[in-house]
Amino acid sequence: MFGKTVRRLAPFAAIAAILLVAQPASAAASKPPQLQAFSVSLPAGLACPFPLDITGTNGQITQVTFKNGSFFNVGKGVLLTYSNPSNGKSYTVNTAGSVDRFVQNPDGTYTGYLSGHNGYIYFNTDATGPRAIEYTGRLVVTTDSTLSNTLSVDFTSGQSVDVCAALS
Repeated sequence: MFGKTVRRLAPFAAIAAILLVAQPASAAASKPPQLQAFSVSLPAGLACPFPLDITGTNGQITQVTFKNGSFFNVGKGVLLTYSNPSNGKSYTVNTAGSVDRFVQNPDGTYTGYLSGHNGYIYFNTDATGPRAIEYTGRLVVTTDSTLSNTLSVDFTSGQSVDVCAALS
């Protein structure tokens, strides 16, 4: 899995990044935005052999941005539910909290040092896909300059759950 191209779907982090990257950079923490409920539906074969629904509720984070472009996201995570609508099974994770540190690299990419809960969708076009993994622990990832795509998962430690297997 290390060094493979993947796309990240970490609902807490992805939504937080969308909300926060658009905010002006400052040396001090901004007011934590309240994350609204969200839902994502992926068709069969993209992440799992069956359709995969992902929903999240609650959560808030604070972003601290530094002048060099690096930043921290710290906060309370979401109640995250993965569901298989084909058989009605679901897997729920209270993501509790997390700390994500993103360091901007000279080429414009970011290296992310993630701790806590992070969900990853390895699409059917990825070397190790399709699959959906919920990680709890530490990850080191490289992302593109927009933070929207993970280019590689470079390191993991802690626990992981194969969501597709859990929902089969």
